[in-house]
Amino acid sequence: MEPRDHRFEMALTLAEMRRLAPHLDPAYPVVECPDGVDGRFHGETHLWGLRLTSPRLREIALIRFPVADVTLHLEGFDDELERRFLARFHLVFRKGGG
Repeated sequence: MEPRDHRFEMALTLAEMRRLAPHLDPAYPVVECPDGVDGRFHGETHLWGLRLTSPRLREIALIRFPVADVTLHLEGFDDELERRFLARFHLVFRKGGG
């Protein structure tokens, strides 16, 4: 299976990424690196990595919030496992509002 990359613009800081990433698969610990985290999902051979680049502030009227470019790298994932991981990823990193 070929490695797969997904790119997102996210309202996220490195500290938030490190706090939330362990919830992607609590059975496997994450490893922090200078610009993100690495981990495993549903087995020893399914590797993922998150990298945060270009942190900046987005301003809308008087509201400011952090935004960054995030790359999610997946190795050893078939289509079904990738779909399951992405669903989990979006659930873990979703931010509410209203």
